[in-house]
Amino acid sequence: MTKRLSLCHILLELQGLNPAYSRDIGVTTLTAATTPKSKSTAAALSPARTNLCLALLVLLGFSLGCSEFVVIGIESDLATELGVSLATAGQLISVFALIYAISTPVLALSTGRFRRYQLLVCYGIVFVLGNLVMALAPNFQVLFISRIILGSVSGALLAVGVTYIPELLSPQQTSLAISVVYGAFSVAMVFVTSIGKFVADTLDWHVAMYGTLTFAVLICGALVAFMPRAGQTDEPATFREQAGLLPETDPLRGGGGATARAEHHHRHAHLFVWRGVGLCVLRLRDALS
Repeated sequence: MTKRLSLCHILLELQGLNPAYSRDIGVTTLTAATTPKSKSTAAALSPARTNLCLALLVLLGFSLGCSEFVVIGIESDLATELGVSLATAGQLISVFALIYAISTPVLALSTGRFRRYQLLVCYGIVFVLGNLVMALAPNFQVLFISRIILGSVSGALLAVGVTYIPELLSPQQTSLAISVVYGAFSVAMVFVTSIGKFVADTLDWHVAMYGTLTFAVLICGALVAFMPRAGQTDEPATFREQAGLLPETDPLRGGGGATARAEHHHRHAHLFVWRGVGLCVLRLRDALS
C-alpha cells in the first residue's frame, strides 16, 4: 500500500499536480488537487507578499480616486482650453458618477461566473485604457468618452479588489483593512484636486492626467503580477445565489473548524462584492452632495 501511494505521489508530481492526503476512520486516501502548483493562492503567500498585496489594494483605491477626482480641481482650465462652458465641463463629473452607479451592480451580477483574477486583469486593462484616453484627449468629446470608460469599471475593479482581503487577513482585521482601502479612495479626492490644480496652473492640465495614467499603469501592473491567481471567490455564482447573500449581516463570522471556515468563505465570497458596491454608491452620493 505504501509503495502504491509513493508511486501515485511521483506520478502526480510529474504531472504538475499537488497530491493531498486525508485520513478518514483510519483509512488513507489519495486525492489529486486540480490546481497546478504554479497557481498561487492567498493561503500560500508569504507574510511579505501578503503585506505587499494589501498595500497594493490600498494604492488601488487611491489610484481610482485620483482618476475620478482629477478633473474637479481643473474644471476651469478644461473649460478654457477645450472651449466649453464651466457647466459643460462639470458634466465630466456627473457622467462618471452616473455610469459608476449603474455599471457597478450590473457587472457584479453579470460576472459571477468568471474567475476573480481574470476580472481583475480585464478591469485593470480597461481602467488603464480609460486613463490613457483621458490623458491624450484632444477635445471635450473624447474626454467625455474617457470618463464613461473610467466610470464603467472603477467601482467593479475596487469591489473585486476588496474580495481578496478576507483571504489575506483574519476576520478580526478584515473590516479595518476594507475601511483603509475605501479611505484611500476618499483621501485621493483631497490630494489630487490640490495637486492637479497646481500642476495645471504651473504646466498643463494634460500633465495632471499623465500623472494619474502613470500611477494607474504601475498599480494595475503590480496587481496582475503579485495578487493570488486563485481563491475562494473563484467559485461561480449565479444571480440567485448572489441575491441570496444580500440579507446576510455579518460576513466576517465563521465556524471554528477548517471545513466550517471553507464553507463560510464560499458562502460569503460574493457578499464582499456587494458590500463594495454599496460603499461605492454611498461614497459617490457624498461626493456629489
